[in-house]
Amino acid sequence: MISRKSALTIASIFIMLSLNAQLDTIIIGYGGYMGVSVSASSSTEPSTPENTLNQSGFLPNENAASRFLSQATLGYNGADISSVTQIGVEAWIENQLTIPMPFTLQSKIRTFHQMVKDSTNTPTSGAGNRLWDYAWWQYLMTSNDALRQRVAFALSEMLVVSEVSGFNNNAYALGTYYDILLNNAFGNYRELLRDVTFHPSMGTYLTYLNNPKSNPALNQFPDENYARELMQLFTIGTVMLNNDGTVITDAAGLPLPSYDNEDIIEFSKIFTGLTWADRTQWNRGALNDTSYIADMAMWNTWHEPGVKNLLNGIQVPNRNPVDGVADISDALDNLFNHQNTPPFVSKFLIKRMVTSNPSPAFVERVANIFINNGQGVRGDLAAVVKAILLDPEALSCDSGDNTDFGMLREPFIRYVQINKAFNAYTASGNYRNDMSYVYQYTGQRPLTSPSVFNFFQQDYQPIGPIEAGGLEGPEFQITDAQTIAGYINGLYRWVISNDVADEYDLFTNESDANYADEISTLDITDHLALTTNDQLHILMDKLNLLLAQGRVSDQSLEVIISVLKEFPNTTDAEKSDKVKLAIYLIMTAPEYLINR
Repeated sequence: MISRKSALTIASIFIMLSLNAQLDTIIIGYGGYMGVSVSASSSTEPSTPENTLNQSGFLPNENAASRFLSQATLGYNGADISSVTQIGVEAWIENQLTIPMPFTLQSKIRTFHQMVKDSTNTPTSGAGNRLWDYAWWQYLMTSNDALRQRVAFALSEMLVVSEVSGFNNNAYALGTYYDILLNNAFGNYRELLRDVTFHPSMGTYLTYLNNPKSNPALNQFPDENYARELMQLFTIGTVMLNNDGTVITDAAGLPLPSYDNEDIIEFSKIFTGLTWADRTQWNRGALNDTSYIADMAMWNTWHEPGVKNLLNGIQVPNRNPVDGVADISDALDNLFNHQNTPPFVSKFLIKRMVTSNPSPAFVERVANIFINNGQGVRGDLAAVVKAILLDPEALSCDSGDNTDFGMLREPFIRYVQINKAFNAYTASGNYRNDMSYVYQYTGQRPLTSPSVFNFFQQDYQPIGPIEAGGLEGPEFQITDAQTIAGYINGLYRWVISNDVADEYDLFTNESDANYADEISTLDITDHLALTTNDQLHILMDKLNLLLAQGRVSDQSLEVIISVLKEFPNTTDAEKSDKVKLAIYLIMTAPEYLINR
């Protein structure tokens, strides 16, 4: 279906092909018009006549819409597929960019925290991590800013903090940090860097909170953790990059480093003098649970004075009086404006949303938008995300058949997809889920990575064809005997047993009746009428579209159908079991696990 009703009348299409000894098959339309010249009798409309032949002139079909949503969201349902099919991907993105955050995780944690205090009559009761987990899940299941959530989740795997740290089981530490990822998902990357740098969770996690200036007499020198990871993981990477993300090498063919140990030392001087906003003494711990809410405060008496030598010959001046906040601003500007930052950040986001092995051309197209969003603005994440999702390499039919394209679905995203695809609901509309079994089975849960390097490294190459082909498969780093078996066991729990979320007490000995209406249930009602033998092919087509973008092969579907036919189909319970088994089998199929 053509999305633009063009006023143009195509007068002629001249096909000029260079004929070789053997003729090639050329498919005209939806991107396949290599060697075709198009002209029109009118030029009154801004769209070009080529839009008739390339994909930009078409609305997606349902499979294409499902594929797009698998890149742009953490999970979606049939109504979402219909919406994208009707309005197109660009209109969907534009609408998503206008949706505000409905609430903050901080506010939800505060509500839970107050409930704990009131219910236990303990005003000093702490705010444990379960409150953060519940707040995150409530946001996921009740908010319609699906694109924001996908981008924030991707950013959480780049700008990493983790509960596997010194946060002392504090929900505010995680919730307020994730809020800045949600809030900045469509903002400017420079502002995001600023917010991350001043957040006490990052200060605690990478050990520069209470980081003092040098005192050689005491053998005391600034902590280097944040200086190193800010460069290595958050902005420029370890080697010099071309704008297309390829590595710049020296005359001997060796990668040129983007920084060295001296640079780390110089940057470490920048991130000194920061401490808790609610403390009146230096070098103290968090005052209370809510100490993580406010930005860290700069104490200039503990900030390293003097000149700091940054990258590309830039110097931070010897400010008098000392001004640590200004020094930090200069350092962040230095990294934000570095030539590596656009391709480094752009490639990371492409790999988290679309494909593990984007072409250099794909990276460069997005990096150019990072450099200039078309209005002279650098670092516009909304423009970058839009460029990623609308890039021909992301949308093209051809890329789906390219063996280099695609990615292994992250286990946690597979889990979320179950809840979204089958409209997990509760009687009250409120949700609890601390995702403990999800973490046990898959090794993933928001802000729970084992290190600052995320759950997996972006350049990980699993041994075998991927490594031999010079390709990368980051998600395979957490794919082993334990997580493969864990995912299978998890599917049984979540789908077959319909125990899809982990709901527990908010406080010790809370009555089960308090949250009986917050227990999640999957809704498979619409599929129950399709379990008779003559309807099973329709059931499988619907599930294939919903879960796997129609990519599960006919051969695999026939195998699944033959299995389903062996099961009884008389009672509602038997029909329900049949649908659940179909979902289970689809979600273990290789064509589902690799999202292309």
